[in-house]
Amino acid sequence: MTEPCLAGHSSSVRLPPLDAAEAPQIVLEQPAPCSDGAKAEAMLRRALAPSVAPRVGWMVTVRMARSGGHLTAEGEITDEAEALVAHRAIKQDTHECAALARAVGVWASLVLDAEVERAAAAPPPPPPAPAPVPGTETWPAPVVHEKHAPEAPLFLNHGLSTDRTVEIGVTSFLMGGTGSGMVAGPSLFSVLEAGRGWFLRPMLAVGRTIEELKPSSDVYATWGAARFDACGRIPGYYLERRGIQLDMCGGAELGFLLVDAPSSVPAAAQAPPQNGTGRTVPLFAVGPSLGLRGELGGDLSAMVRGVAEVNVIRESFTDSTGTTVDPRLFVGRAEVGLSWRLR
Repeated sequence: MTEPCLAGHSSSVRLPPLDAAEAPQIVLEQPAPCSDGAKAEAMLRRALAPSVAPRVGWMVTVRMARSGGHLTAEGEITDEAEALVAHRAIKQDTHECAALARAVGVWASLVLDAEVERAAAAPPPPPPAPAPVPGTETWPAPVVHEKHAPEAPLFLNHGLSTDRTVEIGVTSFLMGGTGSGMVAGPSLFSVLEAGRGWFLRPMLAVGRTIEELKPSSDVYATWGAARFDACGRIPGYYLERRGIQLDMCGGAELGFLLVDAPSSVPAAAQAPPQNGTGRTVPLFAVGPSLGLRGELGGDLSAMVRGVAEVNVIRESFTDSTGTTVDPRLFVGRAEVGLSWRLR
């Protein structure tokens, strides 16, 4: 028979383990008077009867304390290293300990069940490394330094010569700065990969003055030129043959401007219009170009391109009214077209 605990005194009742090896130890401390001490022990035992601990050495401690008209039950669960696993305090206005002991026992049972499940799900610790046999010690293995992936090159680059790109294409263009108004026409070009991300781009183009965009002077002309560019192609981060690429080029252009007969008559200030033979004006220009190439799938691509040039050779001519016409120092051209990749 358990003796009731008097105020100012404490006693502990250590209950035997519930299971052979894994049942937790149960300690009921009663530093406050409990009129139903035996019943509280029975209720605590009954609540923890089906519970086991993950390992041997776990302990469930229940303490009863009174403060005024309140009775408080505190439960603690510690592991085999006496480390605190869980803590719970329950307060009730009562003079009996049985109900509080049962409540703490139910809480402790739930905590133990959760800890057992967690321990079962955790992977087993790796076995310790065997001790080296005396006389067979070796130096530590050298540290293997992982190689970082090299940065992607700025320009498109094919390592094998058989992978080098060859393209042909056509464009239509609109050009200004020749002195004969806006010139429009077609061009034919090819793209040949030279290696290391560089491409060669020869082009042939011919155009004619657009009447609707002709200046007020009587100037009609035919323009023709051959241009040669060296380009670097910057690829975008897209799927193969589904991307957008930027071509940055620089080159030179050699051509002619064939001025129509009414526009090439030598001028006197008041000379009437006369018929005569046309005049051919040589043109030579250098400058950069910038193209945006969008792959449409397969080997077909669409492109837009802008060319800015400086006229190195500029020869003036006169129109039918005797006005001297000078080609501009700067020439600009916009191109839109399609290209087909041969390989």
